[in-house]
Amino acid sequence: MKKLYRALWVLMLIVTLTGCASTSLVNSWKDDRAPAKQYRKLLVVGVANNNQMRQVFEEVFSDELRKMKLEATSSYTITGVEAKQSRETLEEAVRKTGADGVLITRLVDLKRNTTTQTGFVMMDRGFTHPDFYDPVLMPTDMFGYYGATVSYAAFEHRPVEVTTSKVATLQTSLFDAGTGRMVWSGTTSAVDPAGVVTISSKLSGLVIRALASQGLI
Repeated sequence: MKKLYRALWVLMLIVTLTGCASTSLVNSWKDDRAPAKQYRKLLVVGVANNNQMRQVFEEVFSDELRKMKLEATSSYTITGVEAKQSRETLEEAVRKTGADGVLITRLVDLKRNTTTQTGFVMMDRGFTHPDFYDPVLMPTDMFGYYGATVSYAAFEHRPVEVTTSKVATLQTSLFDAGTGRMVWSGTTSAVDPAGVVTISSKLSGLVIRALASQGLI
């Protein structure tokens, strides 16, 4: 565990130096019919194909929840890193941790926004001057020999595709551990996400503030 935390801090430092993401809560929903309840013991689940990304995401999210004086457990510490996530492994994790709520985050969509603009593209060209070619004395082309080649650069007006931004859409849902009922869900948009640590920290902050405002934590 110490090695993992050390690795997480190194990764966090690297990502922090490489940039940041603009993250916002696009919309949220709350089940008004659900009984009023504050969740104090949460199981954090990140749905991802990459095990390392899942580990880092869950650890960062859980750490932010602990700063709010809440009990939070990363699901991979119970299910194992390599185990395939399923309903059974999630139910087992809930039993072992005694969690009263489960927070699940998954990537919904990833878009690359591009625009096509016109611009000048430099095209390098060259040709051999006929005055420097003698089929008897010099039967081969003197391309590249000083004075034998006249080179020039031409500029052509062509369409150029430019990537303007990348947008990641994530959904975070809070489930009541006792009933399995979804009580809250929020959609988050991250523009130009720089890395898993940065986006995890910002996402968790948005979600925690939203849940607190609804009286759920």
